[in-house]
Formats: sequence, C-alpha cells, structure tokens
Amino acid sequence: MSVLNDRETIVAGDPGGMLGHLEGFSSQLRVAAGIGEDCAISRSSSGISSVVVLGMGGSAIGGEFAQGYLYDRLRVPMQVVRNYRLPAHVGPDTLVITSSYSGNTEETLAGYSEAVSRGARPICFTTGGELARRANEAGHDVIAIPAGLPPRAALGYSLVPLLKILGRLGLAPDATPEIDEGIEMAAELASEYGAAIRSDANPAKDLAEWLHGHVPIVYGSAPWVSVVATRWCGQFSENSKIVAHMNELPEMNHNEIVGWSAHSPLTDTARVVFLCDSEDHKRVARRIEITRESIAATGALVRSFESRGASRLARLLSLVTLGDFASLYLAVLAEADPTPVRPIDKLKAALADS
Repeated sequence: MSVLNDRETIVAGDPGGMLGHLEGFSSQLRVAAGIGEDCAISRSSSGISSVVVLGMGGSAIGGEFAQGYLYDRLRVPMQVVRNYRLPAHVGPDTLVITSSYSGNTEETLAGYSEAVSRGARPICFTTGGELARRANEAGHDVIAIPAGLPPRAALGYSLVPLLKILGRLGLAPDATPEIDEGIEMAAELASEYGAAIRSDANPAKDLAEWLHGHVPIVYGSAPWVSVVATRWCGQFSENSKIVAHMNELPEMNHNEIVGWSAHSPLTDTARVVFLCDSEDHKRVARRIEITRESIAATGALVRSFESRGASRLARLLSLVTLGDFASLYLAVLAEADPTPVRPIDKLKAALADS
C-alpha cells in the first residue's frame, strides 16, 4: 500500500504544515481579493506607459502569472525583473510593483532604490521588513499582506491584489469574475487532491508516485501555460527537494526537441509532462501532439494534463493546484520535509558575511 494513502503519514512528514497551506489556498485567494479591493493607492493611472514587477522566487511568480494571464489584455507593456538592475526605460512613467514577502530580499531592495532614484513611485507588496520601512518613510504605497507563510505558499497574495490594482488603475480589465471562479476551482480541487483521498482516486498523488525517483521535465505553451511550468519546477525544487526542468512551446521545437533523440540519456531518468489549455494556439496544440509522440518514441514516459475551468485564470490555477499538491506528495515519498529551504538559507548567510 502506498504511504500516500495514510493521511497520518503525510502529516507526520510535513511538520512545517505545507499541506495546510495548500488545502487553504482558496481561502487565501479570497482574502487576497479583499486586500486588492480595499487597499489604498495614491498612484493614479495618468501617464503610466509600462509596468515593471520587481521580485525574486515566490514573490516574483505572482508577477509572472499576471504578465502571462494579461498577455493580450494589459494596455501597456509589462516586465518582471528578477535581479538587481532595472531596464533603462524605468522612470516616472513606470508603474513599479515591488514584491518581497519578507521585505528583506536584497535584489528587490536594490531595484526599489534604483526605481526611486529614477523618479518612480513604487507600490510595495510585503509583510514588513526593510522594504516596508523604506517605503513608509518615503510615503510610497505599501500593500500589507499576511505573514507566516513560505513565500512560495503565498501566490494568492502576490497575484490577486496585483490584478485588482491593475484593474482599478484601468490598465487591465476587471478580473473579479475570473478571480471568483478561481476561488471556487481551488476549493474544489483541494477536496480532490487532499491527503484524505486515496492514490487511485487522487490525480496529484498518482502524479507524485509516477514522478518519484525521476527528473520531472515540464512543458507548457507560451505565453501563460509556460508560467505554470515554471511554477511546477520551482515547487519541485523547494518542496520536493529535486531538480526539475521546464521549457515552452513553440520555442522548444526550434532547439530542445533535437536533444530528444534515440540515444537521449534522459530516456530512463526523466518523466515528461505536457501542460495543455483550451486556449492553446491551434498550431501549438498540434505541435504538442507531435512533440509528445517524438519524445515517447525514445522510450521516455510522457503524460499530458489539461487545465480545468471556464476562465483563463481559473484554468491556470487548476494546473497550479495539481502541481503544488504533487510536489508535497513527492516530498513525502522522498521522506523530505517540504517546508525548509536550507540551501537558500545557507546561501543568504554566506552573502551576509561577504
């Protein structure tokens, strides 16, 4: 019998409570929607020519989801910056969203300082820390989000208020109906993927058992499903403590597909996942079919997963939820506590000493 069929075993292997964060994701989305509705914003939409989101890791992924989700809906260009330096165009006409869950992320703080020096008025998403201190001193907007979560478990707080603010500023359509459906979807899937549901009736547990002992390679179509593939790999790395790889279609058809030859060393070590959506371009959908057949011909094992839901946001969140739960169950199978990220902590300590 699979250890994943015993809820007590799962809970015992998850002392940090990641399961509770996943099962409560719909509640987080609901709270996040309220934050986005009620928060005060002093910045007007007048003169905004672009949007830049500053962040790293779990604090940046919300910006990437917003960028993908709004790809053909946002009225100005949007860019996510995951480093210390800003692009040259950032200035007073740029809406700079500064996202740091802890408020102490050094790359994001560096970007914030540079944005201020160029005349931008950032809107800051944080639980506190140095970012909140600096922003409050400067009179910049601070969107206070609840503390106590690993940043990767706070996706709702980095995504939903951002969508609400962009809508309130008139830069994007009002996402409220899609957010509402996303909340319902997350609640429905938490009951399907939860720890009490046996592996033979639980797609997330089944996926984890299929991936266990292998390298996950995740493919999704640009511009929005590929963001979910990025999320899956991040969750596999942090929660499951394994290396994973992602790429997007159609780009991988112009290079990476060649690596899947008959002599590919990945044939026995990798398990390949394609993430599919009803809005995939029809030519990309056909590319997925052909690429899947090509990879399977090498002997590698391949699966595809379709998003669920009517709206784009709900469909993206349906795939997110599957990957999040699977990453937790992979950690249990590997007897790894999903919450700690000790290599990151060690790196930060070494940087602090240098």
